Amino acid sequence: MPTTTASAPTGAAPATHRPFMYGYRAMTLISASLVGLLAYGAAACQSMEGGPVRSAAEYAERAAQTERAGDGTLNALTPAPVRKGIAEKQGDASCVDDFGFDGPGVTRDEVAYEWSMDFASRAAYRSAVDHLRATWTARGLKVKDIAGRPGAGMPGITTTDEHGVRLSLVPDSYSGEPVVRADGGCVRHEYDPAHEEEDSGY
Repeated sequence: MPTTTASAPTGAAPATHRPFMYGYRAMTLISASLVGLLAYGAAACQSMEGGPVRSAAEYAERAAQTERAGDGTLNALTPAPVRKGIAEKQGDASCVDDFGFDGPGVTRDEVAYEWSMDFASRAAYRSAVDHLRATWTARGLKVKDIAGRPGAGMPGITTTDEHGVRLSLVPDSYSGEPVVRADGGCVRHEYDPAHEEEDSGY
C-alpha cells in the first residue's frame, strides 16, 4: 500500500494588513496633540508676558468698568457709611515689566481703586458686611470671609464679580479703617499720553 506523507507548510501565514483608517486616526490624534501642545505653549508664554496687549481704549473701558463696580459696592452698603471717600487709584509693585516683554508704545497698569469710609459704629460696619455678603450671594457670587486681626480686628469679605473684578470690603491693613476695593487686574496696554496725564492728575 502506498504511503502518504503530510506536506510541510510551504510558508508563513500571510501578514495581517492594518486598515488604512487605523493609520489615519493615529495621524489625526498625533496632529491634535501637537496643536494642543502649541496652543498650551502659546498661552503659557502669553501668561508669562503678562497677558495680551490691549488698546488704549480697552484699557480705559476696563478702568471705568472696575471703578463702576467699586462705586456700586460702596453705594449698596447698608447701613450706609456716615462718610464716603472718593475713588483713589491704587498701584501694585508686581504690575511691572521685569523681563522686558513690553515693546515700544506698550505699558502696564494695575486697574485698582479704593474708597475710604467711616461707619457710625463697629456694629454698623459688621451689619454692612453681613448685608453685602447676602447681596453678593444672591447674585450667585462666591464670597470669601477675611478674618480680622486677633483681638480687636474687624472682619471683611471679598468676591470676584461677573466681569472678573475683585471686590472687597475690608479694614485697611495700616489704618484699620474700613475700605472698599475694586481690582480689575494688571493690564498690558498701548500707551496713551493723554490718558496717562489724566491718571497722574496733571
